[in-house]
Amino acid sequence: MYSKGVTLVELVVVLAVVAILAAIAMPALHEFLQEQRRKVVAQELAFTLRMARSEAILRQTPVVVRGFHRGWGWGWVTLLDIRGLSTARGTHLNTHILDGKVPVIGNKWVRHEVRFDSFGAPAGVKGESNAGSLFFCDPKRARLRWRVVIDWVGRVRITDLPDPQSADWCGKPR
Repeated sequence: MYSKGVTLVELVVVLAVVAILAAIAMPALHEFLQEQRRKVVAQELAFTLRMARSEAILRQTPVVVRGFHRGWGWGWVTLLDIRGLSTARGTHLNTHILDGKVPVIGNKWVRHEVRFDSFGAPAGVKGESNAGSLFFCDPKRARLRWRVVIDWVGRVRITDLPDPQSADWCGKPR
């Protein structure tokens, strides 16, 4: 007599193989999800910076994007900077809140904020340009994964290439 069912031993063997394959795949899946999270945060910040630049040009008023007091990885706020001063409180345009799981480090010029003048160019304190880069780091390996670059005319782009002008920002203690 032939049976069309599955024996208990066959079922246990299949479940064991599936469990082993899942255990092997989980770290790779976790790393993939973290990489996607870093990429999404980089795209969101680049989008915010592009919109801030557009608002500055359209309104003919300086616009500031400031990282939260804990850092860019916790989020940022976009403001109209009516007086153009670093301490000015302008009209609130947007707030983007994050959970801090993606380390974002700004270099010297964009450590705390990015300011666009009424022409859309990055304008720092005392007339200096605040063109620079924001680094999205992989904390486990202390290496750069993504970089949002603001050039001297205000264009914003995303790259995964290292910054040849600076040291590895992700490996430095802050």
